This record gives sequence, C-alpha cells and structure tokens, in this order.
Amino acid sequence: MLDSAPHAGFPLQGLPSLGLINGEKRPIPIYAYEPVGNWAKLISFMPSLSELYIVFEKLLLCESMVVLAKSPQLCFEFVSAAKDLVRPVPYAGIVRPYVIMQSDFVAMGIDGGGTPRPILIGITNPFLLKRIIASVEQSGRNRPHVIYLNDSGEALDVVPLKPRRSQRHQKSPPGLDMPGAMDANNPPKRYIKTDSTFMKELDALVRRDGGTSEEVGPLVRRHFAELAAQFLSPIHRYLATKMSSSVISPGGNLQYANFSETEFIKSLSKHGTAVNLRGQNPIQRHKARDALYSLFCRSPNFYSWLDMKLSLEKEAAAGLLSHAPIK
Repeated sequence: MLDSAPHAGFPLQGLPSLGLINGEKRPIPIYAYEPVGNWAKLISFMPSLSELYIVFEKLLLCESMVVLAKSPQLCFEFVSAAKDLVRPVPYAGIVRPYVIMQSDFVAMGIDGGGTPRPILIGITNPFLLKRIIASVEQSGRNRPHVIYLNDSGEALDVVPLKPRRSQRHQKSPPGLDMPGAMDANNPPKRYIKTDSTFMKELDALVRRDGGTSEEVGPLVRRHFAELAAQFLSPIHRYLATKMSSSVISPGGNLQYANFSETEFIKSLSKHGTAVNLRGQNPIQRHKARDALYSLFCRSPNFYSWLDMKLSLEKEAAAGLLSHAPIK
C-alpha cells in the first residue's frame, strides 16, 4: 500500500501511527515522502547527540553542510534524514546525497563558473572536502559545516550528549584518512537552546537499545517537527495580519503584499516565540531571537517556504488536499 501525502510540505511523512508502534496488525504502508535515513541507525555514527541541533539550525537557515563518511550509503541516508528535520521548510540550496567527482562542483557553483548557492552534500573523499573548503574560502563565502560520521566499521557503543573536548579540536576523525592542513570545524554559532528533557529521553533510548530502538526515529522527527512549527508560528501570525492586504495574481495565486522584516521583528518582540533561545539573561535571548529570525527572513529558505505555503493555500482552496492510500 502506497501512502502519498497530499503535499510534499506536510511534516512527519512516513511516521507509523501509534497503533502500529504498539503492535496493532495492519498493512504496512510505503510513504512517498519518507526520508531514506533512519535516526535509530544514523545517531550511532554521529559525534554527539547535540549535533542534531546544529544540523537543524544550519539547514533551517539554508547554510551549507557537508557530510563526510566512508560509506556512500551512510552519506545518502544522512542527507535524506537531515533535510527532513526542517520540514515543512524546504531547503532551498543544492542537495546532492553523494558527490564523487570534482567536476560536479562547477554545476553546484562551488568551483567557479556558476552562481554560488548553499549546498547539502555527502562525500566519501576527504580530498574533495579540502577542495570545497579552499574554493569557499577563496570566494570569501562562509565555510560549510562538516558532519564527520564515525564510519570506521563499528558504531559507537555510547554517543555522548555533547562533543568531547578532544573531538572539538581533532583533525582526523576516526576511520577517515584526512589530508594535511585541514582544520576541524570552528564552534558553530547557535541560537536555539537544547531541550534537556528531549536529550535525556533520546540518550536513554540509545543507551538502552544500542541505537536500534524503533522509537528513536519517531522521537527525533516529532521533536524537530514541533520545533519547526514553533519557529514558524510567529511568521504565520504576522502573515495572517497581512491577509487584508493580500492580492491575487493574474495566475490565481494568493500573494502576501508588503512583507517587512522590520515590522515582523516588531511583531515578534510584542508576541514572542515558543522557541527556547540561548542566552544567560532575557536581553541575550531577545538578541538571539531577533538574529535567528532575521537570518531566516533573509535566507533563500524563507522564499522557498513562502512559495510552498502559497501552494498549500491554493490547493486547499481548490479542495485538492484530500487523498486516499493507493493499494
């Protein structure tokens, strides 16, 4: 049975229902928009559980990220699962689950000849990573965040909550032969506070079942789907106030007129957000909040998400969002 969601922008595609998790017997559907990767497997190769929040923020803001592992399959699965974390925000950069040749860089705007765009790619050759970093630094662009997956043949028995101090400065991740003169990632700028309750629950599941629990994947996807919804809620609220000034284009598409980042930030200051921001005091948290939303509104992801939102509203108005599984 094929279960095709009414729209690709719907979050949590491919999550089994609670009845199926609890053992209820029913046909197992195949989900059209389900990510290839499963966090129950992928987490065991990550440097730490908190890296999930870095992945979420980088992709939410449409920043570049490179996944480096020894296995092409692991690269492919991680890129698929990572892109799913920020759903329903469509990642507006170039997505290549597995890149094998430097000749592909030109088409992606990495190595001259094209318009630079954010990238989300997987690679297994550390020398390709060195070339990517050199090209980005020469052009003055921000360096991509690199996810080093511990694909040395055995998954980690225990995945730490945070990166160990030795991991923060290592130049050769386990199982990867890195070329010389390659520095580790600089500490990434973080805005969203890590949810300690979620982390403890995830850590307990991973430790209990060695990362094989069927509960791990749904837990991770539901948590970040809720986080994405909380993040988008103030923007939905602001856009709703603009409905009176919305217009219908000649093609019949609803468009929001006169979006103003300045006005939105004022609205955000007034109404707030349910997202917990980092900072030791309210002033620091407010600065982190405004910076996070400003970066999102200026990123290609904002326009990608807005197009998706308009598409959903148009299809909903036309009654096109109902569906039935295909048997």
